[in-house]
Amino acid sequence: MTDERVALVAPCGIDCGICELYTCRDNVRLFSSLTLKGIPEDKIPCDGCRSIEGHCPVINGQCETYLCALEKKVGYCHECSDFPCEKLQPSSKRADVLPHNMKVYNLCTMKRDGVHAFAEKSATIKRRYYAGIMEIGKGPQLEE
Repeated sequence: MTDERVALVAPCGIDCGICELYTCRDNVRLFSSLTLKGIPEDKIPCDGCRSIEGHCPVINGQCETYLCALEKKVGYCHECSDFPCEKLQPSSKRADVLPHNMKVYNLCTMKRDGVHAFAEKSATIKRRYYAGIMEIGKGPQLEE
C-alpha cells in the first residue's frame, strides 16, 4: 500500500480512496450520475479530504472533524485523547447511503492494524457494511 493511497484516508476514518466522488475519475457513467445527484460538477472528481483541506463536496464549508484533527494535531481521530467524541457518533438517518456510521469501526481497525493494513481491506469493510447480511452474534456476513 503506497503512502499516496494511505493519504486518501481521512482523519475521521472515511476512506476517500474508495469513495464514489474519488473513483468517478475512471468512470464517466458514475461521474454523470453524481452530477445528477446534485454534486456540483466542479467539485468532482474529488481528490480526497486531506488534499482539499476538508472542503468535502457533499457539505457546505469545511469539515468540522477535519478542522478538529488539525487543531488537536492528530493525523487520525483515534490518536486523540477525546476519542471517540460526539463528532463520530453514528446516526441512523441516511445510514443506508452514507458510510459515516463506519467511522469508529474504521478508526479502531486503523489503531489496531495500522493505516496501511486498513487501506488494503477498507473496500471489503465497506462492502460488508452495505451488502452484508447481519447475523446476530457474528456481524455482517457476505453471501458467497
